[in-house]
Amino acid sequence: MDPPSDRDQIVRGIARMLSEWAAVQETTLRKRIEADLADISDASLRESVARMANTGGHWGYHPPDTVARRCSRAVHAIVLESSSALIGAEVLEIARARPVILLANHLSFVDANVADALISHASYEDVANRLTVVVGPKVFSEPIRRLASLCFGTIKIPQSASRASGEAVMSLREVARLASGTLEAVRTRQSKGDHLLIFVEGSRSRSAEMQSALTAVARYVEHPDALLIPLAVWGTEKLMPVSEDRVHAADVTVQLGRPVEASALRELCPRRAILAQAIGFLIADLLPPGYRGHYGRLDETLAAARAAATAVGHA
Repeated sequence: MDPPSDRDQIVRGIARMLSEWAAVQETTLRKRIEADLADISDASLRESVARMANTGGHWGYHPPDTVARRCSRAVHAIVLESSSALIGAEVLEIARARPVILLANHLSFVDANVADALISHASYEDVANRLTVVVGPKVFSEPIRRLASLCFGTIKIPQSASRASGEAVMSLREVARLASGTLEAVRTRQSKGDHLLIFVEGSRSRSAEMQSALTAVARYVEHPDALLIPLAVWGTEKLMPVSEDRVHAADVTVQLGRPVEASALRELCPRRAILAQAIGFLIADLLPPGYRGHYGRLDETLAAARAAATAVGHA
């Protein structure tokens, strides 16, 4: 028997890493990946492996990788239960005509990959292929996470001081210094037609209930022509529990809300803090009650944001 070629070794290595991460039989996954990558040249495959080892080494934009994207979709096609659903997919028709900003809650490290897989499966692969996700440093901390991050474009930003932990902790001065570069990267990707995906809480919820949206989120929606689409996800906390680094088969739902012109929401929100909280309500309104957390109980400090979200939601 001939020894395995470089290509065979690469495919086996990817399949082994993904099968260990997703508790999927390696042989089954390898056959699927081999078929999905049949048209990828050996040179491109080697380049992809190098990117899986090195991506995330600098702040700012990192482009997607075709091999990683196909591998991510292959494994999610297996681990997402058949009852998993994308609700409101027709909303994405407008994303074929203009860039949008998807604003989401955050339950697990695979939320963006799940959204990509479900959007692609719902016949909006062209929209999914233009996703750019705003992410923190932890996304690039391990090989499997780097592979997952290459499924789409990413903009690496410093994590908020109020959410960061471990090596991700940075001083307020450092975060402020990098903020302008982050916004420039965001504007550049928007000008190139990318759809931004932003997790408004700044970190995963450890209880599955929504945390307060970060005020800094308001900066990302200040483009005069920005179109916002709320995105709610639930079930990924079972797909990849916070306390684990492995994926388990689970039923996941992603629901898209009605598009909102950012300019209309800004007119109703005199301060960035109110705008960020209004965005939080737009997302929470799509979630089952048990997931709404911070937005499931109204107090006077959130009244203005609640009113703004209700107004644009009913417009």
